Amino acid sequence: MKYLLILFLFVGFIANGQSLKGAWQNIEAGKTTTIIATDTYLTVNIYELESKKFIESWGGKYTLGVTNEAFMEIEFHSQNPAVVNSSQSYNINLKKKSLEFNDKKFQKLDFAKENALSGLWRITARANETGEMSEMKPGPRKTLKIMAGGYFQWFAINTQTREFSGTGGGRYTLVNGKYTEKIEFFSRDNNRVGAELSFDASVNGKAWTHTGKSSKGDPIKEIWTLQD
Repeated sequence: MKYLLILFLFVGFIANGQSLKGAWQNIEAGKTTTIIATDTYLTVNIYELESKKFIESWGGKYTLGVTNEAFMEIEFHSQNPAVVNSSQSYNINLKKKSLEFNDKKFQKLDFAKENALSGLWRITARANETGEMSEMKPGPRKTLKIMAGGYFQWFAINTQTREFSGTGGGRYTLVNGKYTEKIEFFSRDNNRVGAELSFDASVNGKAWTHTGKSSKGDPIKEIWTLQD
């Protein structure tokens, strides 16, 4: 009977439409904390938008419990690699437009509706200098991009060595096949913050073809594959 009750509560939680999917934000004392979440993966990013200072980024796979908890398998952490590959739980209080996550209050951002780019993506091929596509084999070293609620973030990590190589993110739009990023945080070079970059985007099934030019003017062609 106990297990049936737990199952009933869990199904009821899902049936009520409770989901962290989207983008959530908290701004306190000049620090912005942005959560970007799909149905199964979330990232937490802390930065100072005005001073262009990157502070912290971490994330991983998650599930929602039946008693106001989120359970996470941490895949990366920019400041504390010791927690990578550990299981953590966080107190949450989720409402339609507000969220308390680990005792911090967030508001849901209505910057954009979900679209063809929504989800968690992994880069699986990239054009080399001659334009030939080079496939990237699956492994612990990977670059992922999470897209939800009009916010994006890419992050390069290695789950085996716990290495964090870099990240960047901010707002994005997708209009008539044109994908535009407006960068709000960048771990490697804060001079990138505020920049807008536009690319052509084509989604065919679980494959996203990303073409255009980098901030340095170099041609880019990448294939990203949907993970969830």
